[in-house]
Order: sequence, then structure tokens, then C-alpha cells
Amino acid sequence: MKNLINILILLLITIFSDYNIKIVYAGNIDKDSLAYDNFRGEKLISSKEFMLSINKTCKKDVSERCAISKIKKDYYLQFNNLTNDEITISKLKNNIELKLKKEQTNNPFFIEIELISYKNNERVDSIICYEYINDPNDSLATEKLYYLNDYNLWMLYFTYDLESTTADNWNKYKINPQSGKFELIDKVLQY
Repeated sequence: MKNLINILILLLITIFSDYNIKIVYAGNIDKDSLAYDNFRGEKLISSKEFMLSINKTCKKDVSERCAISKIKKDYYLQFNNLTNDEITISKLKNNIELKLKKEQTNNPFFIEIELISYKNNERVDSIICYEYINDPNDSLATEKLYYLNDYNLWMLYFTYDLESTTADNWNKYKINPQSGKFELIDKVLQY
């Protein structure tokens, strides 16, 4: 019997490590907080070079694999069924708390997520960190993705059409540790 238990434990460890499944301990997370890492976004978004690689590899006549395929996080899937309640995603020093809130809409072709900054439990700033717009009557869709790491926020805007994907705009914001406001510190535009 003891050998059977050991075999089952080894089997579970193998499955979790092979498929990179993460177990989240939620003992100290209150009900309006979810696992913070799930809402940080995709780290690739923080790279200007990634933006440039998308514009080089995601065109109709390019034989390389489109760089956007490196993004593993499915933002649309994550946010599509989210309620419009505020969700705490980060608690920073100096009593700064970051929350996400979904714009309430019945249109499945439009999703907007607001990142809200609180300082001492008072709302001080907000910014749209994720947005998905797709008109089913048009062959064009746009999406804004983000990555959040401590006091830094990066956003990258994409345009999708039938023949290509382009990264149009890359922004880096710093969350001011004194005020909690979002401050634009770097920007790249591509047309």
C-alpha cells in the first residue's frame, strides 16, 4: 500500500512538472483577489524589439513564423468571462493597490479592461490596459495587450487583418510610488 501511494505521488509530480502546471495557494487571498501572476500579462510586451519583430515577421509574404505566436497568454479568453467587479492584482509599497475592472458590455466583439490605481484606499488614476475590438462585418481587429511588473506597465497595440498583424504603438508607464499615478516614460510609434 505504501508503494502504491509513493507511485501515485511520483506520477502526480511527473504530470505537474511535464505540463508545467502551477498550483496556486490561495489561503491568504481574499475573495476579490485572484492569483496575481495570472493578471501580470505577457513579459514579451515589455520589449521594443518584440514589437519590431512582429512588424518584420507577421506580413503575408514573409516566410518566417510570425513573432506574435510567441505570446502564450490568451488575454481574450482570460477577460471574456470576467465580471465587472474590481479585482485586486497587486499590492505595492506605499499603500498602492492595483485593481482590474471590466467595462460592462453585452458585445462579445468588444472588451475593455481598466487598470485602476489606489493610494491609501482612494482611487487616484486609471488606464485602459487591455482592449479588444473586432467588427464581424470588417476584416480588421485591434487589441491592446499589457505587461505589469511592480511599478512598471508596458502596453502594445496590435492591428490584425486578413493578411498581416502589425504592432502599432508601444508604451511604457511608471507608476509613481508617491502618488500612484501612471506616468508615460517611453513610447514607440510604428505606422
